[in-house]
Amino acid sequence: MNYLPYLKSVADEPAATYIERSIANLRNALYEHPEDELQLKQQILILSQIKGKEDEVIGLAFELIALDVDKIYALDCYLILGRMYAQKKETTKAIEYYRKVIADYPTEQEPILELAELYENQFDYDAAIAVYDYFDNECFEYMKESMYHYKGVCYYNKKEHEKALECFQTSLTLNADDEDGTLTENIGGCYFNMKNYTEAFSWFRKLLEKDPQSADAHYGLGLCYQHTDDGYRAMHHYFEAVKIKPDFTDAYNNIAAITINQEGDYKAGIEMLKKAIDSCTDKKSLTIVYLNLTHVYNKLREFTLADYYKAEYMKSLGFDVSFEEDEDDD
Repeated sequence: MNYLPYLKSVADEPAATYIERSIANLRNALYEHPEDELQLKQQILILSQIKGKEDEVIGLAFELIALDVDKIYALDCYLILGRMYAQKKETTKAIEYYRKVIADYPTEQEPILELAELYENQFDYDAAIAVYDYFDNECFEYMKESMYHYKGVCYYNKKEHEKALECFQTSLTLNADDEDGTLTENIGGCYFNMKNYTEAFSWFRKLLEKDPQSADAHYGLGLCYQHTDDGYRAMHHYFEAVKIKPDFTDAYNNIAAITINQEGDYKAGIEMLKKAIDSCTDKKSLTIVYLNLTHVYNKLREFTLADYYKAEYMKSLGFDVSFEEDEDDD
Protein backbone atom coordinates (compact mmCIF):
# COMPACT_ATOMS: atom_id res chain seq x y z
CA MET A 1 0.00 0.00 0.00
CA ASN A 2 1.16 3.53 -0.70
CA TYR A 3 2.01 5.60 2.34
CA LEU A 4 -0.24 8.52 3.26
CA PRO A 5 1.36 10.66 5.99
CA TYR A 6 -1.90 11.56 7.74
CA LEU A 7 -2.96 7.96 8.33
CA LYS A 8 -2.95 6.98 12.00
CA SER A 9 -1.16 3.80 12.99
CA VAL A 10 -3.32 0.94 14.24
CA ALA A 11 -1.97 -1.43 16.88
CA ASP A 12 -1.57 -5.07 15.86
CA GLU A 13 -3.44 -6.22 18.96
CA PRO A 14 -6.11 -7.31 19.49
CA ALA A 15 -5.52 -9.31 16.33
CA ALA A 16 -9.15 -10.42 16.09
CA THR A 17 -10.29 -6.87 15.30
CA TYR A 18 -7.19 -5.57 13.53
CA ILE A 19 -8.73 -5.57 10.04
CA GLU A 20 -11.94 -3.89 11.22
CA ARG A 21 -9.99 -1.19 13.08
CA SER A 22 -7.71 -0.61 10.09
CA ILE A 23 -10.69 -0.24 7.75
CA ALA A 24 -12.39 2.13 10.20
CA ASN A 25 -9.19 4.17 10.29
CA LEU A 26 -9.16 4.37 6.48
CA ARG A 27 -12.83 5.35 6.33
CA ASN A 28 -12.20 8.16 8.82
CA ALA A 29 -9.29 9.33 6.66
CA LEU A 30 -11.54 9.20 3.59
CA TYR A 31 -14.05 11.48 5.31
CA GLU A 32 -11.31 14.01 6.14
CA HIS A 33 -9.36 13.67 2.85
CA PRO A 34 -11.81 13.11 -0.04
CA GLU A 35 -9.07 14.22 -2.44
CA ASP A 36 -7.40 10.82 -1.88
CA GLU A 37 -10.59 8.84 -2.47
CA LEU A 38 -9.12 6.43 -5.01
CA GLN A 39 -6.06 5.54 -2.99
CA LEU A 40 -7.96 5.15 0.27
CA LYS A 41 -10.70 3.04 -1.30
CA GLN A 42 -8.07 0.82 -2.89
CA GLN A 43 -6.56 0.20 0.56
CA ILE A 44 -10.03 -0.48 2.02
CA LEU A 45 -10.66 -2.98 -0.78
CA ILE A 46 -7.38 -4.83 -0.20
CA LEU A 47 -8.05 -5.15 3.53
CA SER A 48 -11.72 -6.05 3.06
CA GLN A 49 -10.92 -9.18 1.03
CA ILE A 50 -9.44 -10.72 4.17
CA LYS A 51 -12.77 -10.49 6.02
CA GLY A 52 -14.47 -13.10 3.85
CA LYS A 53 -17.65 -11.14 3.06
CA GLU A 54 -17.53 -11.76 -0.68
CA ASP A 55 -20.57 -9.75 -1.79
CA GLU A 56 -19.42 -6.71 0.16
CA VAL A 57 -15.93 -6.91 -1.36
CA ILE A 58 -17.32 -7.40 -4.87
CA GLY A 59 -19.42 -4.25 -4.40
CA LEU A 60 -16.35 -2.30 -3.27
CA ALA A 61 -14.36 -3.53 -6.27
CA PHE A 62 -16.99 -2.43 -8.78
CA GLU A 63 -17.30 0.90 -6.99
CA LEU A 64 -13.56 1.47 -7.34
CA ILE A 65 -13.58 0.37 -11.00
CA ALA A 66 -16.27 2.99 -11.73
CA LEU A 67 -14.23 5.73 -10.04
CA ASP A 68 -10.85 4.70 -11.45
CA VAL A 69 -11.18 6.05 -15.01
CA ASP A 70 -7.42 5.81 -15.55
CA LYS A 71 -7.36 2.16 -14.39
CA ILE A 72 -4.66 2.84 -11.85
CA TYR A 73 -5.98 0.09 -9.60
CA ALA A 74 -7.52 -2.20 -12.22
CA LEU A 75 -5.05 -4.97 -11.41
CA ASP A 76 -6.12 -5.06 -7.75
CA CYS A 77 -9.81 -4.85 -8.60
CA TYR A 78 -9.89 -7.62 -11.19
CA LEU A 79 -7.63 -9.91 -9.16
CA ILE A 80 -9.78 -9.48 -6.06
CA LEU A 81 -12.94 -10.06 -8.10
CA GLY A 82 -11.44 -13.32 -9.33
CA ARG A 83 -10.72 -14.38 -5.75
CA MET A 84 -14.14 -13.43 -4.42
CA TYR A 85 -16.04 -15.18 -7.20
CA ALA A 86 -13.85 -18.25 -6.68
CA GLN A 87 -14.75 -18.25 -2.98
CA LYS A 88 -18.43 -17.95 -3.92
CA LYS A 89 -18.01 -20.98 -6.22
CA GLU A 90 -19.02 -18.81 -9.19
CA THR A 91 -16.29 -20.34 -11.28
CA THR A 92 -17.20 -18.87 -14.66
CA LYS A 93 -17.03 -15.32 -13.31
CA ALA A 94 -13.83 -16.05 -11.40
CA ILE A 95 -12.17 -17.35 -14.57
CA GLU A 96 -13.36 -14.29 -16.50
CA TYR A 97 -11.65 -11.87 -14.12
CA TYR A 98 -8.48 -13.91 -13.71
CA ARG A 99 -8.12 -14.04 -17.49
CA LYS A 100 -8.75 -10.30 -17.72
CA VAL A 101 -5.83 -9.71 -15.33
CA ILE A 102 -3.56 -12.11 -17.23
CA ALA A 103 -4.42 -10.44 -20.55
CA ASP A 104 -3.84 -6.90 -19.26
CA TYR A 105 -0.93 -7.66 -16.90
CA PRO A 106 0.95 -10.60 -18.48
CA THR A 107 3.99 -10.26 -16.19
CA GLU A 108 2.00 -10.81 -12.95
CA GLN A 109 2.45 -14.29 -11.49
CA GLU A 110 -0.39 -14.24 -8.90
CA PRO A 111 -3.33 -14.47 -11.33
CA ILE A 112 -1.60 -17.29 -13.24
CA LEU A 113 -1.04 -19.33 -10.07
CA GLU A 114 -4.52 -18.66 -8.72
CA LEU A 115 -6.30 -19.46 -11.99
CA ALA A 116 -4.33 -22.69 -12.40
CA GLU A 117 -5.18 -23.68 -8.81
CA LEU A 118 -8.85 -22.93 -9.51
CA TYR A 119 -8.78 -25.32 -12.48
CA GLU A 120 -7.00 -27.96 -10.40
CA ASN A 121 -9.68 -27.71 -7.72
CA GLN A 122 -12.20 -28.38 -10.50
CA PHE A 123 -10.09 -31.41 -11.60
CA ASP A 124 -9.61 -29.72 -14.98
CA TYR A 125 -5.93 -30.54 -15.19
CA ASP A 126 -5.60 -29.86 -18.91
CA ALA A 127 -6.79 -26.29 -18.39
CA ALA A 128 -4.43 -25.89 -15.41
CA ILE A 129 -1.47 -27.10 -17.50
CA ALA A 130 -2.36 -24.59 -20.23
CA VAL A 131 -2.37 -21.79 -17.65
CA TYR A 132 0.99 -22.87 -16.20
CA ASP A 133 2.37 -22.58 -19.75
CA TYR A 134 2.11 -18.79 -19.36
CA PHE A 135 5.26 -19.12 -17.25
CA ASP A 136 7.14 -20.36 -20.33
CA ASN A 137 8.23 -16.79 -21.00
CA GLU A 138 11.48 -14.87 -20.57
CA CYS A 139 9.95 -12.57 -17.97
CA PHE A 140 9.19 -15.62 -15.80
CA GLU A 141 12.62 -17.23 -16.02
CA TYR A 142 12.66 -17.50 -12.21
CA MET A 143 9.43 -19.57 -12.36
CA LYS A 144 10.62 -22.26 -14.79
CA GLU A 145 11.48 -24.79 -12.09
CA SER A 146 8.09 -24.29 -10.42
CA MET A 147 6.26 -24.40 -13.76
CA TYR A 148 7.58 -27.88 -14.56
CA HIS A 149 6.87 -29.01 -11.00
CA TYR A 150 3.26 -27.77 -11.11
CA LYS A 151 2.68 -29.31 -14.53
CA GLY A 152 4.17 -32.57 -13.28
CA VAL A 153 1.64 -32.66 -10.43
CA CYS A 154 -1.20 -32.13 -12.93
CA TYR A 155 0.02 -34.93 -15.18
CA TYR A 156 0.47 -37.15 -12.12
CA ASN A 157 -3.14 -36.49 -11.07
CA LYS A 158 -4.19 -37.33 -14.63
CA LYS A 159 -2.29 -40.61 -14.22
CA GLU A 160 -0.07 -39.69 -17.16
CA HIS A 161 2.98 -40.76 -15.22
CA GLU A 162 5.51 -40.67 -18.05
CA LYS A 163 4.71 -37.02 -18.78
CA ALA A 164 4.73 -36.27 -15.05
CA LEU A 165 8.16 -37.92 -14.72
CA GLU A 166 9.53 -35.84 -17.60
CA CYS A 167 8.31 -32.63 -15.93
CA PHE A 168 9.67 -33.56 -12.50
CA GLN A 169 13.05 -34.49 -13.96
CA THR A 170 13.22 -31.21 -15.87
CA SER A 171 12.37 -29.34 -12.68
CA LEU A 172 15.11 -31.26 -10.88
CA THR A 173 17.71 -30.22 -13.46
CA LEU A 174 16.80 -26.61 -12.59
CA ASN A 175 16.88 -27.32 -8.85
CA ALA A 176 19.49 -29.99 -8.35
CA ASP A 177 19.55 -29.51 -4.55
CA ASP A 178 15.84 -30.33 -4.05
CA GLU A 179 16.27 -29.39 -0.41
CA ASP A 180 12.80 -30.47 0.76
CA GLY A 181 12.93 -33.70 -1.24
CA THR A 182 9.59 -33.09 -2.96
CA LEU A 183 10.90 -33.71 -6.47
CA THR A 184 12.79 -36.80 -5.36
CA GLU A 185 9.61 -38.19 -3.80
CA ASN A 186 7.52 -37.35 -6.86
CA ILE A 187 9.98 -39.02 -9.23
CA GLY A 188 9.91 -42.13 -7.03
CA GLY A 189 6.11 -42.04 -7.12
CA CYS A 190 6.10 -41.86 -10.92
CA TYR A 191 8.41 -44.85 -11.26
CA PHE A 192 6.29 -46.78 -8.76
CA ASN A 193 3.10 -46.10 -10.71
CA MET A 194 4.91 -47.12 -13.89
CA LYS A 195 5.74 -50.41 -12.11
CA ASN A 196 9.47 -49.73 -12.43
CA TYR A 197 10.14 -50.78 -8.86
CA THR A 198 13.94 -50.82 -9.24
CA GLU A 199 14.02 -47.10 -10.04
CA ALA A 200 11.31 -46.39 -7.46
CA PHE A 201 13.43 -48.09 -4.74
CA SER A 202 16.39 -45.96 -5.78
CA TRP A 203 14.55 -42.67 -5.54
CA PHE A 204 12.80 -43.41 -2.24
CA ARG A 205 16.18 -44.43 -0.77
CA LYS A 206 17.61 -41.10 -1.99
CA LEU A 207 14.74 -39.36 -0.21
CA LEU A 208 15.47 -41.27 3.00
CA GLU A 209 19.17 -40.36 2.76
CA LYS A 210 18.19 -36.74 2.26
CA ASP A 211 15.79 -36.83 5.21
CA PRO A 212 16.02 -39.81 7.60
CA GLN A 213 12.84 -38.59 9.29
CA SER A 214 10.79 -38.71 6.10
CA ALA A 215 7.63 -40.74 6.69
CA ASP A 216 6.91 -40.49 2.96
CA ALA A 217 10.25 -42.12 2.11
CA HIS A 218 9.47 -45.07 4.39
CA TYR A 219 5.97 -45.30 2.96
CA GLY A 220 7.31 -45.31 -0.61
CA LEU A 221 9.80 -48.05 0.23
CA GLY A 222 6.99 -49.98 1.92
CA LEU A 223 4.92 -49.78 -1.25
CA CYS A 224 7.81 -51.05 -3.34
CA TYR A 225 8.45 -54.01 -1.04
CA GLN A 226 4.73 -54.80 -0.79
CA HIS A 227 4.43 -54.88 -4.58
CA THR A 228 7.49 -57.12 -4.92
CA ASP A 229 6.02 -59.65 -2.46
CA ASP A 230 8.27 -58.81 0.47
CA GLY A 231 5.66 -58.18 3.16
CA TYR A 232 8.22 -58.41 6.00
CA ARG A 233 10.29 -55.45 4.78
CA ALA A 234 7.17 -53.57 3.70
CA MET A 235 5.80 -53.83 7.27
CA HIS A 236 9.09 -52.53 8.67
CA HIS A 237 8.92 -49.37 6.58
CA TYR A 238 5.20 -48.81 7.20
CA PHE A 239 5.76 -49.06 10.96
CA GLU A 240 8.68 -46.63 10.66
CA ALA A 241 6.37 -44.28 8.76
CA VAL A 242 3.71 -44.26 11.51
CA LYS A 243 6.38 -43.77 14.18
CA ILE A 244 7.35 -40.55 12.45
CA LYS A 245 3.81 -39.61 11.42
CA PRO A 246 1.25 -41.14 13.81
CA ASP A 247 -1.72 -40.02 11.68
CA PHE A 248 -0.43 -41.66 8.46
CA THR A 249 -3.73 -43.25 7.41
CA ASP A 250 -2.45 -44.95 4.25
CA ALA A 251 0.40 -46.63 6.13
CA TYR A 252 -1.99 -48.08 8.74
CA ASN A 253 -4.25 -49.26 5.94
CA ASN A 254 -1.41 -51.09 4.19
CA ILE A 255 -0.21 -52.65 7.45
CA ALA A 256 -3.73 -53.98 7.90
CA ALA A 257 -3.81 -55.28 4.32
CA ILE A 258 -0.60 -57.29 4.81
CA THR A 259 -1.68 -58.49 8.25
CA ILE A 260 -5.01 -59.77 6.94
CA ASN A 261 -4.16 -60.92 3.41
CA GLN A 262 -0.72 -62.41 3.99
CA GLU A 263 -0.81 -63.39 7.67
CA GLY A 264 -4.54 -64.12 7.99
CA ASP A 265 -4.73 -62.20 11.27
CA TYR A 266 -8.07 -60.42 11.06
CA LYS A 267 -8.05 -59.23 14.66
CA ALA A 268 -4.69 -57.44 14.36
CA GLY A 269 -5.64 -56.05 10.95
CA ILE A 270 -8.89 -54.60 12.30
CA GLU A 271 -6.94 -53.04 15.19
CA MET A 272 -4.69 -51.29 12.67
CA LEU A 273 -7.66 -49.98 10.68
CA LYS A 274 -9.29 -48.70 13.86
CA LYS A 275 -6.00 -47.09 14.89
CA ALA A 276 -6.06 -45.26 11.55
CA ILE A 277 -9.52 -43.92 12.42
CA ASP A 278 -8.51 -42.88 15.94
CA SER A 279 -5.30 -41.13 14.90
CA CYS A 280 -6.48 -39.43 11.71
CA THR A 281 -7.27 -35.71 11.93
CA ASP A 282 -8.85 -35.51 8.47
CA LYS A 283 -11.83 -37.86 8.38
CA LYS A 284 -12.24 -37.44 4.62
CA SER A 285 -8.99 -39.35 4.12
CA LEU A 286 -10.49 -42.39 5.87
CA THR A 287 -12.68 -43.39 2.90
CA ILE A 288 -10.60 -46.44 1.97
CA VAL A 289 -10.32 -47.48 5.64
CA TYR A 290 -14.10 -47.50 6.07
CA LEU A 291 -14.47 -49.46 2.83
CA ASN A 292 -11.89 -52.03 3.95
CA LEU A 293 -13.58 -52.45 7.33
CA THR A 294 -16.85 -53.02 5.48
CA HIS A 295 -15.24 -55.80 3.41
CA VAL A 296 -13.51 -57.37 6.44
CA TYR A 297 -16.66 -57.51 8.56
CA ASN A 298 -18.64 -58.92 5.62
CA LYS A 299 -16.03 -61.70 5.30
CA LEU A 300 -16.35 -62.35 9.04
CA ARG A 301 -20.17 -62.31 8.62
CA GLU A 302 -20.48 -59.56 11.23
CA PHE A 303 -23.08 -57.74 9.17
CA THR A 304 -24.12 -55.11 11.72
CA LEU A 305 -20.57 -53.78 11.86
CA ALA A 306 -20.26 -54.10 8.09
CA ASP A 307 -23.39 -51.94 7.66
CA TYR A 308 -22.06 -49.41 10.17
CA TYR A 309 -18.77 -48.93 8.30
CA LYS A 310 -20.56 -48.91 4.97
CA ALA A 311 -22.57 -45.94 6.29
CA GLU A 312 -19.35 -44.25 7.44
CA TYR A 313 -17.86 -44.86 4.00
CA MET A 314 -20.86 -43.26 2.29
CA LYS A 315 -20.71 -40.27 4.67
CA SER A 316 -17.02 -39.81 3.88
CA LEU A 317 -18.02 -39.51 0.22
CA GLY A 318 -20.49 -36.76 1.11
CA PHE A 319 -23.72 -38.77 1.27
CA ASP A 320 -26.10 -38.41 4.19
CA VAL A 321 -26.78 -42.03 5.14
CA SER A 322 -28.77 -43.48 7.99
CA PHE A 323 -30.06 -46.98 8.55
CA GLU A 324 -33.59 -47.29 9.84
CA GLU A 325 -34.90 -50.33 11.66
CA ASP A 326 -36.71 -52.82 9.38
CA GLU A 327 -35.04 -51.19 6.36
CA ASP A 328 -35.31 -53.48 3.33
CA ASP A 329 -32.34 -54.67 1.29
CA ASP A 330 -32.58 -51.78 -1.21
